[in-house]
Amino acid sequence: MLGNRRQALVSWDTEEAPRRALSCRVVPYSVEHKALVADLQRHLWNPDARLNASYLEWKYHRNPYIRDPLIYLAFIGDKLVGMRGAFGTRWEVGDPAEFFTLPYPDDSVIDPVYRRQGIHRTIMNFALRDLARRGYRYVVNLSAGRITVEASLKMRWRDAGKVRALYRRTLRKTAADFLSDRVRHLPLLWRWADDGSRHSGDHLFDRLDARFSAPDCWRGTGSLFAQKTPLTREMSQLVARLPRDGRIRHVRDERFLAWRFSNPLRNYRFLYFGREPIRGYIVLQQSPGVNGDRACIVDWEAESDLIRAELLSAAIEYGKFPELCFWQLGTSPAAAQLVDHHGFKSFHGLHENCVLVRSLRDNALGAPWILGGRRLDDANQWDLRMIYSMVA
Repeated sequence: MLGNRRQALVSWDTEEAPRRALSCRVVPYSVEHKALVADLQRHLWNPDARLNASYLEWKYHRNPYIRDPLIYLAFIGDKLVGMRGAFGTRWEVGDPAEFFTLPYPDDSVIDPVYRRQGIHRTIMNFALRDLARRGYRYVVNLSAGRITVEASLKMRWRDAGKVRALYRRTLRKTAADFLSDRVRHLPLLWRWADDGSRHSGDHLFDRLDARFSAPDCWRGTGSLFAQKTPLTREMSQLVARLPRDGRIRHVRDERFLAWRFSNPLRNYRFLYFGREPIRGYIVLQQSPGVNGDRACIVDWEAESDLIRAELLSAAIEYGKFPELCFWQLGTSPAAAQLVDHHGFKSFHGLHENCVLVRSLRDNALGAPWILGGRRLDDANQWDLRMIYSMVA
């Protein structure tokens, strides 16, 4: 996937106010468009169109909740110039739980030649009307960039709360970033600064793998073991055993986890506590080619605070990651204390993801938005984890 700098530029050019209106034809996606979409998404997903085709297949064709791909394409003549997708998500609310399928609009991209000409808004209006016609009540987005957030709020989305991203950085990482920022604008040295931002690449998990020696075997140290492949059944069984508090959270059953961790644009590692049954897990993720020295905690679950603490300590001690990221919105007080104890901090100037929601019913845009008896636009009603978003 492309780096954050490039993605920021894509979002800016895609969402900025149009300099002039440009007429285009918006049509729903069909399978014959697959190659065109994979090629267009070189501006957002990955420079490799073949890898984009695999991602498209995974995200939209094999989605466990909406099997008919909901993708909206803008054409000028025979040329594909823009896209917006909406993949399926499944949410549980209350105890006992009620279940709701919500589309998640994502993957907005406009051909660079045609940006700032109103195409994004045209596509999004078409998509919202079509999703309403299909009977969906709300849409949700947990991974919008800053400019996408601004554009969405103008289209009567609501911001349900900021996602506070916390980072634990080694002194070496902090010093390297400081030096890189200082030399980036100096003549002849900016190339070194850019090269220095890709330290670890696909080797980020080497230390963790070496510590557990056989990551795909049931071996490890003590009650801990690590794998490259997920134990989706055991993980879902652990989630099902634990009490829920009724807040809005995504389903984490075996079907979802198997799909979630098949993302071809991500690398994952799974650290477990206990066997038969497992009593806790922490899932670590890295995006190849993006922030090569950053690992993200995308999910973290355990039977007790002691197990949760041991998992986090092991990830830090054995992974030795230059940077470790954790999302904090609706997390438990015990988990918040643990990340604070280990030196996780927020950094000014970094984009904070938002929980964006929108009603698809025009006559409800000014009313309260309720899902399973909970206010959809209230951050206190969410139990949010990175695994629910496309950041993971």
